[in-house]
Amino acid sequence: MKQLINRIKTKIMGRESGFTLTELAVAMLVIGILASVAVPSFLGSRNNAYDKEAQNSINLAINAALVQYQNQGDFSDASTAGCGSDASQILLAADLQKIEPNVDMIGGLVASSSARTVSVDARNTYNSNNELLGCQAFFATALSSSGTCWVARFTVEGKFFLTGNVSPIVMAPALNTQNASIATWTLLQANGAAYAQIRARSNAADADNTQSLALTKSNCNAAFQSSGLAGAASYYARPSEFYSSWRDATGAAGGAGN
Repeated sequence: MKQLINRIKTKIMGRESGFTLTELAVAMLVIGILASVAVPSFLGSRNNAYDKEAQNSINLAINAALVQYQNQGDFSDASTAGCGSDASQILLAADLQKIEPNVDMIGGLVASSSARTVSVDARNTYNSNNELLGCQAFFATALSSSGTCWVARFTVEGKFFLTGNVSPIVMAPALNTQNASIATWTLLQANGAAYAQIRARSNAADADNTQSLALTKSNCNAAFQSSGLAGAASYYARPSEFYSSWRDATGAAGGAGN
């Protein structure tokens, strides 16, 4: 008996270890299932973190601009009292950089290149009688590593960005229903903070190649986003496409609007 046990032991110990083809197939199947669940979740969380960083940078720029407003009486620069890129694109950025050193402020004609680089600009506003109210509007943009351009504006006074009652300072209605038969509130003139985003649409998941990442990046500058253009334009958040919170601007899809 002892000899038989030793012989069995020898055969078992001498057997080459390894996985069968069936075992390998099952293991690969399990790994694939886990990857299909974990990878999208990880990528989504990572992009959310990227976007939050860009939004936070813009909020810091707005806070600095409000300090500038308290000092100047408007959003003009301290050196020439000029209004943003209409005067000198770098002077306002330099003023805000002194107030807020935690992000890089750049002139409105330069596109943001990262979540920590904010393109800033200021604009004049007008009342309904075409009277100039001064440098009452501030704009900031930041490009997230997710490929989204985040845009914010802060207006203190005024009803229009351009003379002749063109480009009204409005906020788009936030729809809370997909029911087409439900009428929403009309666009109302609104000062204060407003937000938009321009998202690149050039991947298979969106099934839409109309918005390239390269052009989203190059147009992520405060001078262009604050121009008050009323017509349709890609890669641009129109004055009527800003919301009370961060939302996708319909202008990114080339829709109509003011």
